Amino acid sequence: MDIEVKFSESRRLYYAKISDGSRYGRKIYGATPKRVKEKLQSYWSLPTKQNKDLMTVADFAKGYLLHMEKRKLGKIDGEKRIRIQSYETYVLHYKNLWNFDDEEFAKGIGRRIYVNGKKIIDYYVTQINDAFLKELVNQIEVNFNTHSSKYKHSIFASFKSGLIWLHKQDRELYPLLDVRGFSIPLVKKEAFVPKRLDAQLVLRTVDQVCKEKYAIYVHLCANGLRASEANGLKPSDFDPTNKTVHVQRTVDRSRNVIATETGYELSTKTLSSNRKLPLGSELATRIRKFIMANPNLEWMFQSEQKYDGKPIIQHNLAKFGLHKALKHLKSKGQNVEWKGAMHGLRHYYGSLLLAEAAKLGRNPTWVQKRLGHSNLQTTLGIYSHDIDEDNQELNNEVERRLNG
Repeated sequence: MDIEVKFSESRRLYYAKISDGSRYGRKIYGATPKRVKEKLQSYWSLPTKQNKDLMTVADFAKGYLLHMEKRKLGKIDGEKRIRIQSYETYVLHYKNLWNFDDEEFAKGIGRRIYVNGKKIIDYYVTQINDAFLKELVNQIEVNFNTHSSKYKHSIFASFKSGLIWLHKQDRELYPLLDVRGFSIPLVKKEAFVPKRLDAQLVLRTVDQVCKEKYAIYVHLCANGLRASEANGLKPSDFDPTNKTVHVQRTVDRSRNVIATETGYELSTKTLSSNRKLPLGSELATRIRKFIMANPNLEWMFQSEQKYDGKPIIQHNLAKFGLHKALKHLKSKGQNVEWKGAMHGLRHYYGSLLLAEAAKLGRNPTWVQKRLGHSNLQTTLGIYSHDIDEDNQELNNEVERRLNG
């Protein structure tokens, strides 16, 4: 919404007038134009019968972002606290749909999507209908044609969730549109799984060229932990007697610790992700020795020089671990096929588990529990890759079991 900031001689303050359904509207005052804009940013009122027809997409989106900002701080309205990274994603998505900061927009920051030749932020909420949503889907496809289907799907999904939230504020004023019938289809990419010989070579090289701290981190990811799960481990999470590790918290890319003690109802990616994982004897021994050699560690992976109470950032754990090994191999002329960072190791581990489950006659849910998936279809869909197993050996085993 474009609002002009004016100066009031009588009150010696700057002000902006906004429509609220009343005859004269409401004035927002501030000592400087910047302060008025800051107040406008935080201003949002619940929809009423008076302002219903005046609420624009920009107004509704502003209110929704304020709601999500509160959810970043704690549980409200029966909804769980969201992660800081999730909130930042919502802000990014809404700025890609509408950008209320003209100065930033003039610098090329953000985008303004048009629906039927009109800026989306200028539409009234009451004008949102099936035709509007169809065109919005088309415009997201056009404006973000170089982005992944996941990104485009996520942008539209965040807009839908905002509409549903508005409906919850007043079901009578804003009947729920059939927004669930609209979506941007996801094109599933095949997950990258390194070849067995490449993975083994990389892990050996990690042990040769990396410090023990970074090598252990890589090996934990190669034992099925997500990068964020390994980053959130403490020495107390390891059970040297049973050779297990308890995954019960995560750390995001900005070093924010997601744990029950920091106020999150769900500290891992899913409820199933909170699990105890068995470790191989060699890795368990290495971890025990590392902890004994560093008795004052609060986190398994923390800075040695400038410790500030948080684990090391994931980027550096990958840089001085996996990427250092890949760089070393490249300098020696030993190029290996690798995509992304740590997640390929988890995919490799998952594929190995599925192959071993087939040999041992284990149910796939055994693999699902180890990987911490809430859905078996996720396990089978992502990790059922051919990793140069001896297929004839597997066929013989299947035949033997079939024929008794």
